[in-house]
Amino acid sequence: MNVSVYQNHLKGAPKQYKLLKMLRPPVYEIELSNNQLIGVCYYKDGSSKRYQVNANFSNRRMVIADFLPVVEAMAALLLKFPKHPFGTNGFAVANVTEELADGLTAIEVKAIREAIWAASRQSKRAVISTAVSYQGQLFSQ
Repeated sequence: MNVSVYQNHLKGAPKQYKLLKMLRPPVYEIELSNNQLIGVCYYKDGSSKRYQVNANFSNRRMVIADFLPVVEAMAALLLKFPKHPFGTNGFAVANVTEELADGLTAIEVKAIREAIWAASRQSKRAVISTAVSYQGQLFSQ
């Protein structure tokens, strides 16, 4: 079952990463909700690992109300996953599951992408492309 999830995530990655897709990088699926991050890393062999981190970064109107704590929490989450062989970059899919009063704004999408980028560098689990969705609806990359 996880092989098809992995394949679907790779198919959804931007076309300019065709060569990287051939290297079969890990795909990090990060679910953001109120002060909680749940991460699943899918691997090319169909296996996956799942971890959860709680931190104080949200409020009732915004999923990321405080940037530095969410970066630290994401870095802690990514560090729970093993490094990919040869230091290959991975892809990330972030899904905000928390219902927000005004939905997810463009600046919040940017903050999520920046937080994942900063956390991936801090944890040495490089993520080259991040897709962001709100309750399953994908925002353009």
